[in-house]
Amino acid sequence: MITHGRFVSTFDAMTADLPTGPPDVTCAAEGSGSRSRVVMVQPRGGQVWTGTFAAPDPGRPALTALLGTPDPAGLCIVERGTAFLGDVLAPASFGVIPTAGPVVSAEALPREQVLLLLSPWAITAIGERGVLWTTPRLAVDGIRLDEADAGWVRGVADPDDDEPRDVAVELATGLVRGGRVIG
Repeated sequence: MITHGRFVSTFDAMTADLPTGPPDVTCAAEGSGSRSRVVMVQPRGGQVWTGTFAAPDPGRPALTALLGTPDPAGLCIVERGTAFLGDVLAPASFGVIPTAGPVVSAEALPREQVLLLLSPWAITAIGERGVLWTTPRLAVDGIRLDEADAGWVRGVADPDDDEPRDVAVELATGLVRGGRVIG
């Protein structure tokens, strides 16, 4: 079973109302419209700043969340399935993380020092220094993670399909065993 936890963070972040002035940071993914999420960040020992993060419509249910990372100053903002990553002490560092499709869920693995972002087809891992790897396409439509142990995460590709397949991914390298490596 995956033990849900949180990473140690040196900041507080929350969704905010529209700022009274212009935001300190504006991040927009390619194809995004005018709809954006406003985030207020208070780094411990730093200046409060606000940012707007805009994402295109993913065309399916997708995650919207503020996520800590293995880096205590790292923040992952997921807006409508598009992930943005940066250092809260350097607001201009925020940018879009390339993932294989819209992010639909996330798993924080503090013991392994990895944040996993799941699309319906692949997994992207974020470590202390940023993106570690993205798997090739593992599923036609859906990945379920069941456990993390001994440096691997295990689950099922296409769990609702007539032929679900076990899948395991090595957390250090992104090496895949099982699943439906597609393309």
